[in-house]
Amino acid sequence: MENPVTDQILHDMTMRFVYAVSQFSANKTRTHQVAIQAKMGPYALNPLRDNAKLREYTWGKILENTQLIKTMQGRYIDQLKGDIYRNINAGGGLTDITHAISNRTGMTLRHADLIATDQTGKILAQIDAYRNKQAGSTRYIWRSMEDKRVRLKHRELDGKEFKYDDPNGGDNGQLPGEPIRCRCYADPID
Repeated sequence: MENPVTDQILHDMTMRFVYAVSQFSANKTRTHQVAIQAKMGPYALNPLRDNAKLREYTWGKILENTQLIKTMQGRYIDQLKGDIYRNINAGGGLTDITHAISNRTGMTLRHADLIATDQTGKILAQIDAYRNKQAGSTRYIWRSMEDKRVRLKHRELDGKEFKYDDPNGGDNGQLPGEPIRCRCYADPID
């Protein structure tokens, strides 16, 4: 568990993740707005290759995600050591230690899932916004998934129009998809 994961492995893992999100965004843009594709030109295998701003943003996200993973890994090991130490000091046996490890592992997996979901939504929202603004859109309509899991505030925002660069627009200045576990999306207009 304490074997160090090299920076290169973490970098490669997060790079694949961010490129996959970028490709998803590019495909979504291509599917929903043919006019944007004409303005932005054809996409290569690497949709960031010819776009310095998206490439810079992507590298920043790769570094940020790599740091989140490193922080989580170190915190997990420290917490697990603490769980084992507390169980031994309390006179716990193998079963207690096994439960502590199982609980900690489950919590860590849930935390990793939360980080992955959160980062995916943020990256996708920001890449979509950048591409849509590059194509000439200045406004968007907030769209929710319109199901029972949508939070109340996002139900209220559903169907409303906002400017992309409005610090007070959307959910306290956040684009659809940026708040934690938000599944909403921006439908560009203009």
